[in-house]
Amino acid sequence: MYYITVMQHRKPKQLTWEDVIADRIVLNDYVLDNSNSTATITRKYELIPEEITNKANISGIIKWLNKFNEDNKDIASIDRKLLYRSFKIPKKTGGFREINAPEDRLQNELRRLATFITDECGVLYHTSAFAYIPGRCIVDCLKKHQKNESKWFLKTDFSGFFPNTTLDFTMKMLSMVFPLSEVCKRGDGYDALKQALSLGFLNGGLPQGTCLSPILTNCFMIPIDHKLFNEFASRDIVYTRYADDMHISAEKKFPKNEAVKIVEDTLKEFGAPWCLKPEKTHYGSSKGKNWNLGLMLNANNDITVGYRNKKYFKAALCSFVLDTLNGKYWNLEDVNHLRGQLSYYTMVEPDYFDGVVKQQNKKWKVNIKEMFKMYYNGSLTA
Repeated sequence: MYYITVMQHRKPKQLTWEDVIADRIVLNDYVLDNSNSTATITRKYELIPEEITNKANISGIIKWLNKFNEDNKDIASIDRKLLYRSFKIPKKTGGFREINAPEDRLQNELRRLATFITDECGVLYHTSAFAYIPGRCIVDCLKKHQKNESKWFLKTDFSGFFPNTTLDFTMKMLSMVFPLSEVCKRGDGYDALKQALSLGFLNGGLPQGTCLSPILTNCFMIPIDHKLFNEFASRDIVYTRYADDMHISAEKKFPKNEAVKIVEDTLKEFGAPWCLKPEKTHYGSSKGKNWNLGLMLNANNDITVGYRNKKYFKAALCSFVLDTLNGKYWNLEDVNHLRGQLSYYTMVEPDYFDGVVKQQNKKWKVNIKEMFKMYYNGSLTA
């Protein structure tokens, strides 16, 4: 099977899929429309129509890949471990996540490859994917479930999503995703693509810390996302994925075990090298502690940061203002953390957190926005 994904088009719904495709594929290029929407449409074909394949510049893609490989022969000859700096960061749920950050030249080349795959080849993402996509975020992911007025939720994630993803599995999946599917049909194309992608693998898997890894996951997950999206949609169930976190919800209670089996069977069908984490698989209603990706979709169908987070933030903001007024200046790292929290929380609940800032400004006769600026321009230093 082969999969073609394009951006959704803001035109009357009576347009056929062929109309949509024709509007996006032009001679020697595979282009997106200029819609502001981030939603995509994916279709599955047993055989891609000739009028579509004829308009994709496969020879041009292979030529670029060969040039990329030639440019990076010296990097490819170096022990890959010597090109990364590894460190661990704490997870919110406990434990640590290993980050492998590539040295500058390798990172620049991986960025160049990622940009080529998305911008020049036109490989996108399934509409159910929300991580690592410009214009999409956690809030957008939850809005899909909010719009459905979902009351029951199943949350789960993959075990070893990045480190267990091999180059061979990636190639297998990309060979189904147009136009890379056409590249892979040619022996020289398959070899060129595999050689180029190999530059982004470390210790047999995808390292977390490069700009290529997240792009690749959304590309090779298109067939899996498409299958799960349609399987659940046929049961009036909403499916979204944020990196390796899956959220499955419905307005009415649905069988948890059946939903888990659908996911497991789909992974098995595609030979995926990961499984679900039983300890991370949770099922319940919005009347409980319905946390999703650090946010809550509550019983009133509101997306919120939660009561406790609001309470702690208000206390922190008040401390920041009073400390600053009393000459007890914060260090810049703590100021950045507070401002980052404010920015994120305001994105989630703009009315509430705009109100908190206005309340603090009025109560202490200050301008918090100007206070932040004074820290950044060096007027206030710890």
